Amino acid sequence: MPDRTGTHGEQQGLVEDGETPEEAEAREVLEETGWRPGPIKPLIYAEPANGITDSQHHVFRIDGATYAGPPTEKNESDRIEWIPLSEVRGMIDRREVVSSGSLVGLLYLLMDEAIR
Repeated sequence: MPDRTGTHGEQQGLVEDGETPEEAEAREVLEETGWRPGPIKPLIYAEPANGITDSQHHVFRIDGATYAGPPTEKNESDRIEWIPLSEVRGMIDRREVVSSGSLVGLLYLLMDEAIR
């Protein structure tokens, strides 16, 4: 999802009380994109500033989604688009993806796909 700076990133959000990370992912995807995700599979777990903050990043792989309606979170991005995985490396090289949170998941996904 591109934002107002012209860079891309995936949706993100907090795990609410009583939610599992997978439930939070499903809720955030629906709220921020308007798409109900298909199966949610853990991809990688990271702590971007281990020892400095207690920020935990649970990154998931979702293969497929069903359109449910317009996003309910209107200020999350300028537009929502599907990008083929084959284009992601070039986007990273061109600095169209710069958020470390996005980069960790995307680079892991590219690596995972390369060794399959």
